[in-house]
Amino acid sequence: MKIPQLLRLLRRHLILLVVTLIAGGVAGFGISALLPPTYSARTELFVSVPTSGDPYEMRMASDFIKERIQTYVGMVGTESVLEPVVSDLDLDTTPGELASRVEAISDPETVLITIQASADDADSAARLSTAVSRSLTERISMLENPGKTDSSAIDLIEANEAVPPTRPDGLPRWLFIPIGALLGLAAGIAVAVVRGTYDNVVRTKNDLAAVTSVPLLAAVPEDRDITYRSNRDGPAISGVRGESILRLRTNLCFAHVDEDSTVLLVSSSRPGEGKTTVGIDLAIASARAGHNVVLVDADLRRPTVAARLGLEGAVGLTTALVSGLGLDELLQTWGDDDLHVLAAGQIPPNPTELLETRAMSELVSELAGRFDLVIIDSPPLLPVADGLVLSKLANRTLLVAAAGGVKSRTVAESVRALDELGSPIGLVLNRAEMSSAEVDRHRTYGIHTVLADGPGDARGHGGHDSPGDVVGPEDVRGHDGRDHPEDAEGPGRQERPATSVGASVEDSDGPETRPMPLVRDDGGYSRS
Repeated sequence: MKIPQLLRLLRRHLILLVVTLIAGGVAGFGISALLPPTYSARTELFVSVPTSGDPYEMRMASDFIKERIQTYVGMVGTESVLEPVVSDLDLDTTPGELASRVEAISDPETVLITIQASADDADSAARLSTAVSRSLTERISMLENPGKTDSSAIDLIEANEAVPPTRPDGLPRWLFIPIGALLGLAAGIAVAVVRGTYDNVVRTKNDLAAVTSVPLLAAVPEDRDITYRSNRDGPAISGVRGESILRLRTNLCFAHVDEDSTVLLVSSSRPGEGKTTVGIDLAIASARAGHNVVLVDADLRRPTVAARLGLEGAVGLTTALVSGLGLDELLQTWGDDDLHVLAAGQIPPNPTELLETRAMSELVSELAGRFDLVIIDSPPLLPVADGLVLSKLANRTLLVAAAGGVKSRTVAESVRALDELGSPIGLVLNRAEMSSAEVDRHRTYGIHTVLADGPGDARGHGGHDSPGDVVGPEDVRGHDGRDHPEDAEGPGRQERPATSVGASVEDSDGPETRPMPLVRDDGGYSRS
């Protein structure tokens, strides 16, 4: 995993990292509060042998001491040494338990024995170290001088007495908090890397390329800095997202360069991926380019096109299929360009059967003969069969995949289903995350992004673009991120003139991009 990928992965798991960081710090604080302090005190004993001062005799005595001193060190933890200590200090423990708190250390290069004792407080540690050293001295004296004569074969002299320590053993208590926080952060990073390794959610263009060889026609960004400019007609939207829609329109034109008319089906694998928004944006962009476009809402289960464009949705596709009413009476115009809309009409009880009829095929053929581009908004492919039925009537199916909102295997399943029907496919990565380099490239050519927040912002809940954020008077998605037609006329939603913040397009050195229209609450439209 490369460093940029790791950084993006950690950014996606930022909440997890913060939680583990805080949890680690809290755990460190808890351990420092619950762990009892331990104090250690040391007594140093000097081992010597009486000599006459002869150098040879002193050398022999030194070798004798070094041979015996390791034996004395091993005696510190014995019951014969510790039992008198328990009795003298009146300790509520056994010699065996006390042995775990007492340790003897000797440097082979010296004749010193260090008696280290640990206790819950400093004074007790000093007393215990002193008592153990004196008991050891008495025991060694008894063993080395069994006859109890005035002369002793070896002497242990207290060189440095034990003093109460001023601080407890181990690290300072406050260090437990940052250490725990760092360990928690490390655990969070490990979890994020593991999840990222086995994560099969589509997030980037490379994720789609790894799933299928179907060409990616465009990556439409989430663009949290969509440009807003106020004018007398109301707000109009442009910027990076608009440029991505224009790129999609251009790629589709090259894909169908030899065709007089194109029937394009726009669908997705699952609900809430923004297919309707992409279809509406593409229809507007194509109409602005001079094409005669018709947008058909063929989602006969949860239609949203009419509500977003502020048009009448009671009559439309189902009316034409059931009653045989002519298209001239059902098509509605939107905007100044050649954009016509055929709403869904009344929701039928049998959508799939109705879309499979000869009347539907003849209707699509009639639309293809009258318009340069027919864009059909269909239900998602996997929940229902409507989309697969409609794909047989289209020249190409535009499969919209939401970055971070659909799994790779789900996209692969949709592609396989369309391949089995022989339908040409084009992919669109919706809500794609743009790198800073891509944003800079757009700004170089005057495509500046200016943020407007508040009720008039085109973003949905939580700062994310809703499927209806580019076109439509209201955000018709609920908190779950899916399209809800019943929310289109929801109360309490007011339009607020957007406020420009930061650099405007006119301040740039590059050419100005034409903003895409946005519908007002009164059903009209506006453009800058």
